[in-house]
Amino acid sequence: MLYHVSHTSGITVLEPKVSTHKKAYVYAIDNLVTGLLFGVPHDDFDFSISTEEDGTPHLYECYPHAFQKVYEGKGCSVYEVGEEGFMRGMTSWSPELVSEQEVPVLRETVIPDLYSRLLAEEEKGSLVIHRYEDTPVYKERIAKHIVDRIIRFGILDGEWEQDDRFSGFYRSVIEALSAVMDGHLL
Repeated sequence: MLYHVSHTSGITVLEPKVSTHKKAYVYAIDNLVTGLLFGVPHDDFDFSISTEEDGTPHLYECYPHAFQKVYEGKGCSVYEVGEEGFMRGMTSWSPELVSEQEVPVLRETVIPDLYSRLLAEEEKGSLVIHRYEDTPVYKERIAKHIVDRIIRFGILDGEWEQDDRFSGFYRSVIEALSAVMDGHLL
C-alpha cells in the first residue's frame, strides 16, 4: 500500500501533475507519517525533510515557528493507492515514488487536524521535528539547504521580493548571493 496525501478532499483518481521535477507524475510514499508532512502546501523554503535509515522522517524548520505556521488549523486527506505502476529512483529523494499514469484511489481518510496528528506522531517517536534554533550549527545546516534551493530554483532571477520569506527572513542571504554572483569577484 502507498499513500498520496493532499489538502484536497474527494479525489477518486490521481492524475499526473507537473511539479518541481518538470515532469507530470502522481507522487506517493510508503511511509504514512512522511506522507502526512505533505498534507498541506509548503515548499523547500519552509522545511528541510529527510528520512533516517529506519524510515523515521525528520523535519527541520527553516525559520522560526514554520511548523506551526504551515500546519496549525489545517486538515488533509490521505489517499491509499496500489503499488502497481509506481517507480522509485525517478526523483532525487529516495522515499518518493512516482507514476506517469492516472492512479485510482482505493480509500480516502480525512485528517481534520493535521497539526495535532503530527504532534502525536512526534510524541510516539515516528516523527522528529527539529524546531528552528538560533545556534551556529542549526543555522549552518539550514543556510546550506536554503542557498542550494535559491540557486537550484532560480529565485535570484525572479520576483523574490513578493514572497514574505524571501523579502523578510532570507533577504540577507539573497542579497549576499546576488552580490557574489554579479561577477565582480572574478
